[in-house]
Amino acid sequence: MLPDLSFSILETTVYTPDKGVFLLDQHIMRMRESARQLSELYTVPCFSCADVESDHVRDIIAAQIDHCDSHHTYRVRMLLSHTGQLSVQVTPEPPASNDPILVLDCQPTRTDSVFVRCKTTHRLVYTDAVLRIPEHYAQGTQVLLYNEQGMITEGNIANVAVSMPDTLTGQMALFTPPVSAGLLPGTMRQHLLDTGQIKEAPISVDQFKLAVHNRWPVMCMNSVRGLYAVSPVVREDIAIN
Repeated sequence: MLPDLSFSILETTVYTPDKGVFLLDQHIMRMRESARQLSELYTVPCFSCADVESDHVRDIIAAQIDHCDSHHTYRVRMLLSHTGQLSVQVTPEPPASNDPILVLDCQPTRTDSVFVRCKTTHRLVYTDAVLRIPEHYAQGTQVLLYNEQGMITEGNIANVAVSMPDTLTGQMALFTPPVSAGLLPGTMRQHLLDTGQIKEAPISVDQFKLAVHNRWPVMCMNSVRGLYAVSPVVREDIAIN
């Protein structure tokens, strides 16, 4: 059953003085694609993209930055309501904390939802996973989801890449799961694939556990933080068939 149209399509990136708004065109393209997919599911007109143009969004962001200290880094959130109203929020981005914990979820997640393929404010898949993190884990701990076939998908706020041996070269490389596993097609993820910094391959829960056991690097990625290291954890209470 589809939720009511009280949610918005969401895109989040970062502004830095040296690079401007990171991957803005890619975020605009993804917002428009999300609008297309969601509008096909509902029986009423919704998520018009008339205002979702790169130049228009860039002007809105620039106007807000003009009222701030342009030498700082800012988080940029773009929201498109079902009525087609576009809003842009620019807020200071605090310095990144130390490597956050990334804990493997204790149960699989059904990932065949449009709300996995499209980034929106309707985030029950992810908030439910976060609620399964034990209370004794540090604040800011992230959770790593996997699907009903036992394949790694993504974290609750970022895509993931796991260091594994490359079967073609025999060298260690960072691999990220394919979109077909059931995950958000992240803009930073695609940028890293396009620039050859990561590769794509299915990753099973057992392969993730092996990486943790061998202390092979595990990384997360999003447009706000870039590619960043995490401290991966496999919970003792996890039960995987």
